[in-house]
Amino acid sequence: MAEMNAEFFAQAKTDLTHGKINYLNVAGVIPETVEARHVVTRLPAGSMHMNHVGMMYAGSFFVLAEATGATLLKCTYAGAYTPIIKSATLDYMKPATTDLVVDISMTAEQAKDRIAYVEEHGKGQYPMDIPVMDANGVHCANVHIVYYLMKK
Repeated sequence: MAEMNAEFFAQAKTDLTHGKINYLNVAGVIPETVEARHVVTRLPAGSMHMNHVGMMYAGSFFVLAEATGATLLKCTYAGAYTPIIKSATLDYMKPATTDLVVDISMTAEQAKDRIAYVEEHGKGQYPMDIPVMDANGVHCANVHIVYYLMKK
């Protein structure tokens, strides 16, 4: 298991914008906070992310939530698991015409409880509910993702 120190978190932050997933490298996700069990990201509202009626595109909500959730997993369990998406749903609450923001975290106790099954079996499902806000703090959507985690 990697040591979760300042260098680890700096690399996790860099991986969001310069990693193995080319789309993330060009999507413009801005990692604002990447620390133990807490990640905040922002996706600027620009032409790449606006739909045909001037609102943020559904895929943009999804990529921001998924990348932030995966980074939270990395920064909670020291990169010990490979996350793969099993399923995802996006529930809109309000239209977004400004930047999107995701701020997710968990306590040490929540992290321990949530990973117990995966630890015991070496793999398993890990559901995560990710609220997506706009730049004004308006709750615009919920993204429910079930990650399938496999121990590295």
